[in-house]
Amino acid sequence: MKHVLMEEIALSEDGKIVKVLSNPSFKLIGLGLKKEQSLDKHSTSSKAILIVQSGNVDFFIKGEKYNLQSGSFFEIPENVEHEVKANIDSYLYLIK
Repeated sequence: MKHVLMEEIALSEDGKIVKVLSNPSFKLIGLGLKKEQSLDKHSTSSKAILIVQSGNVDFFIKGEKYNLQSGSFFEIPENVEHEVKANIDSYLYLIK
């Protein structure tokens, strides 16, 4: 089945947008964050890859700050707290 995540994820005035596609092998999560919105500190039980489709975010992990722009990605280790803050309206993908 064909999906176009950018068509299925639309930023709203009131908050984060999440779209999840999954099967037994993987999970793909599409996230939309408006400027200044953030994903609070959390961790994941499995390794993941965060991809910035468009926009600009600051990614915080292990006391470090990484600026990620369109086309950037970050490999997130399991069980390590991290958080994300959007500097401008941004679309992200998380692959687990």
